[in-house]
Amino acid sequence: MALHSRRARKALTVNTDLKLMPLMNIIIALIPMLLLSAVFLEVKVIETSLPRDAGAEAAAASPKLPPLDLAVHVRRAAYIVEGQGLEPRVLPRRGTGLPDSTTMLQLTEILRAGAATRPGTVEVRIVAEARTHYQEIVSLMDAARAAGLPNAALEGSSSEGV
Repeated sequence: MALHSRRARKALTVNTDLKLMPLMNIIIALIPMLLLSAVFLEVKVIETSLPRDAGAEAAAASPKLPPLDLAVHVRRAAYIVEGQGLEPRVLPRRGTGLPDSTTMLQLTEILRAGAATRPGTVEVRIVAEARTHYQEIVSLMDAARAAGLPNAALEGSSSEGV
């Protein structure tokens, strides 16, 4: 009977050592994989403003000349630059891709000439359709800044004109 109780005691003994090495190996392998799969983006900010309320602005001050309300409409085949008291100017648009540098220089000159008709004009509205590429909008904002119009407001348009 004594022999039987010794065997029973040995059978009841449980190994309580924790085997952490396999868990540590998995964690060591996962950390580099997670770091390599992370996406690091450079975030940039483009200053924009909402379209101004013409009614509130007119009530606040009544200038001699009405505001220019300069706008660049992005259509399927052309850019249309128009403003209060200005004849609309049409620049052909090259497909749906990004505008070339010649078109952007022409647009800058048109905007500069339009802004020169009303000194103090610093705003331009960019009226873009939903399918317009963001890079094209950024290029239009750059052209407006180069023309001396730092306040570019972005508006959406659903029209399918020109």
